[in-house]
Amino acid sequence: MREKARSAVPSHPPASSLGSWGRLATCVLLGGLALAGAAAGLQGTPGGDEAALTPETIVLAMERAYAGCSSYRDSGVVKTVSLTDGGRFGGEQPFRTAFVRPGRLRFEFTDRGLGGRSSRLVVWLSDGDALTWWDPKPGVRQAGSLQEALGAATGLSGGASDRVPGLLLPREVGAGSRLLRPERLEDADDRGVTCIRLKGKSRETPYSLTMGAQVLTVQDEAVTLWLERGTFLLRKVEEARTYDTYRSNRTTTYTPEVNVEIPAAELTFTPPSTP
Repeated sequence: MREKARSAVPSHPPASSLGSWGRLATCVLLGGLALAGAAAGLQGTPGGDEAALTPETIVLAMERAYAGCSSYRDSGVVKTVSLTDGGRFGGEQPFRTAFVRPGRLRFEFTDRGLGGRSSRLVVWLSDGDALTWWDPKPGVRQAGSLQEALGAATGLSGGASDRVPGLLLPREVGAGSRLLRPERLEDADDRGVTCIRLKGKSRETPYSLTMGAQVLTVQDEAVTLWLERGTFLLRKVEEARTYDTYRSNRTTTYTPEVNVEIPAAELTFTPPSTP
């Protein structure tokens, strides 16, 4: 029997999991039909009209790239380093996403934690149901919605669980990678690919952030999106936050593919045998 997914993930994320991308606010104004037409003209071109590459048109072109693809696949890793007066700590969390429109999706990540332990969380859709598996509490659990299943994993996955899925399925999952008052930086190279860079904030600072039983205050932050030029797909996201007593730097890298054939095995999950 399937249980509700609220018990599928812990109620508090580890120290290396900072932020809650699934609740990002945005004040980006996209300018109506004229702006949509400009972004459509940029889509699929290597350089586009440079004068039209404003932060707002870039954000819209990114959203259109994900919303318009027939399939999507990525692999990546979330790397977090936190700095305190007593030293530094952090970790890495590899993840994978597979998606075929209209509604087949699987997201999986591994939390490597501290002390050499690791655990895997999988979220997938089966016949319209959002299901989860988490190693520390084995068993397939059914969530009330895909948004609930992915949102419950936001902190633990370092924001990866709902960032790209939110761009692929914005109505079902919620906000994706939007920024408050984005500014364009100089283009830069990421693993041999030229990227457009946008820098902003997820919301006005300072703001409160609940981490399990703790309520932290984010005094300041900077979020930088690296978008592959010509496709507007995310290649990297950099997040720097200053809290009351420490600082955190988190980098999420992606290797994205769109409109490719995705085998059924990448969209489903067969739980391992349990004693």
